[in-house]
Amino acid sequence: MGRLILLALLVAIGVWVYFFLEAAGVFLDIKPKGLACKQVTSGGIVGVEDLTIDPETKLAYLSGYDRRAALASGSTTGAIWVHDLSAPDAAPIDVTAGMIASGFWPHGISLYRGVDGRRTLFVINHANRVHSIEVFDVEGTKLTHRGTVSGPELVSPNDIVGVGQDAFYVTNDHANPPGSWMRTAEDYVSADGRSLYLSAASERTVYVYDRDPATSALTQRAAVAVPGFADNIEVLGDGSLLLGVHSKIFDLLGHVRDAKTLAPSHILHLRADGKGGFAPQTDLLQSRRRDFGWQRGGERRQASPNRRDPSRPRFSIACGMGRPAEAGTLASFKRR
Repeated sequence: MGRLILLALLVAIGVWVYFFLEAAGVFLDIKPKGLACKQVTSGGIVGVEDLTIDPETKLAYLSGYDRRAALASGSTTGAIWVHDLSAPDAAPIDVTAGMIASGFWPHGISLYRGVDGRRTLFVINHANRVHSIEVFDVEGTKLTHRGTVSGPELVSPNDIVGVGQDAFYVTNDHANPPGSWMRTAEDYVSADGRSLYLSAASERTVYVYDRDPATSALTQRAAVAVPGFADNIEVLGDGSLLLGVHSKIFDLLGHVRDAKTLAPSHILHLRADGKGGFAPQTDLLQSRRRDFGWQRGGERRQASPNRRDPSRPRFSIACGMGRPAEAGTLASFKRR
């Protein structure tokens, strides 16, 4: 009997190890696509964490800071850079230099465009390991800092999506503070109107929610399995999604420890499947990940992440800048 129990235990461990390695991408094999990309490294950009593109002005807004320097000494300053996609040889411009006196380590960003044409950029800030949301009014390449949102619900904010001039959703990439053994999931959020998209990295899943504009309630519509650790989401003009995916998590962890150890990544194009969900296909495989710059591909320049045509319905919500209204991995904010 003891041998049978031991055998069953070994089989269970073997099955667990297999599925763990499969989830980590050890067995993942994706063929590179032949899309032409140009690496942009000028203008002092470093550690680009997120980007968003204004489809009307053809301006890309990039957020980043030297995370290795931040971990080593804490003495670094990040920026929002603007890169003109209609002038590909032009250097990105730092448009937030000296703007946030308390420090600026920008992470997830979202550009909201109102029906009146006004634009607002929401930026997650981790400066000095204190989390906040910085809100900017946007006029082309000029940003004006309008205010800061902070609160205890910002445990570990990662991504953000604006749904009004003073309204946004933000995700915590962990539901628990640093040091807690319960920090298990990483989440990223995007929206296109009455739908909200949430990628859960460790679950290798993109969740699709319907949102009630009157109550702000979210109802899960679909869960889309993806081959890898899901990262940032971009909503395109046709309603399909672009999803950045970490292909092999062990390689990524190696890259976190050592910049010389490079890690692969790939981009998925999620198209509506007619059943309320999305069907993923691989559009681009980047065989190595680097710390500097960002890569742009010509056919992706028309992306309109987190925005939609003004003629289409928008959220009508009671959320805004001020004190966080609710806790949890996905938090909304209300004006007091």
